[in-house]
Amino acid sequence: MLGLFLLFLTAYALLALIGTVVIVLMIVRPRRKSYAYAVAHGLPTDLDDLGLIGEEATFNLPGQHSTPGWLIKGEKPDGPTVLVLHGHRDFTHGAMRFVETLAPFAGHIVLFDWPGHGGCTAPWMTCGKREPDDAIAVLDGLPDAIRDRPVVLFGYSLGGQIAVKTAGLHPDRFAGLIIDGAYRRWDTPIRLKLKRYRVPSFPFIQLTWLVFWLGNLIRQFDRVQYAKRYPGPVLVLHGTDDRICPIDEGKDLADAAPNSAFIPIEGGRHNQLHEQEPERYADALENHFNVLPSSPPGRGPG
Repeated sequence: MLGLFLLFLTAYALLALIGTVVIVLMIVRPRRKSYAYAVAHGLPTDLDDLGLIGEEATFNLPGQHSTPGWLIKGEKPDGPTVLVLHGHRDFTHGAMRFVETLAPFAGHIVLFDWPGHGGCTAPWMTCGKREPDDAIAVLDGLPDAIRDRPVVLFGYSLGGQIAVKTAGLHPDRFAGLIIDGAYRRWDTPIRLKLKRYRVPSFPFIQLTWLVFWLGNLIRQFDRVQYAKRYPGPVLVLHGTDDRICPIDEGKDLADAAPNSAFIPIEGGRHNQLHEQEPERYADALENHFNVLPSSPPGRGPG
């Protein structure tokens, strides 16, 4: 009887270990998407698909890494520069879905791939620990005429929580912040995805937390603390039917920001709000861009 118990215990421990390794790798090193993926899934592959003009670019990141991106001309020559931070397992071609919606309000729109995504040479994502430095490096690598305009951070999903942290750490660099379907706590999307596939969260969340804690990736993660630090205008868009990042966490971020507008989209799903309710989405963006300062904030020490 004891032998059978030990056998089951060993099998359970092995399953927990394998499951945790899979979850950690899916987070920090997701399967990369390429140009071929964009073609196969009908995503925009160049700016002609969007009726816009611009150019491809390469940005240098900390640690001697580089990442591909795009510098896209918006439809408002005197408008701000919009720096787009894409979601987990996405890339620049996926982020292009938002460009048409942002273009009427922007002078330029900047896209790039996160570490561990697309064509970025950095192999690992760090859950938002180092990614704010990457966003600032991309901003610093822009041509003066683009960088010196007021800059708005736009982030969705994973990019949204990183945008909140980036703005909180560097409030002097950004004239505004827009987050779409972001989350507050590191484990929120993991728990909901496990639930979606009817996988119990215990012990996988606890073991994943241990791995990330030992790797110093999630200490002081709560994005509310960073939302409190950013004094500029914040627009939070969130769908009521978001099954990846619940709307309550978007509301928490909006409530924490000193100068925010919270726009719930009834029936809205994750990363689809701009397609499901295009007019309301565009109206919210217009209201946000109308309250931005007309000159860029001081750059400070960065």
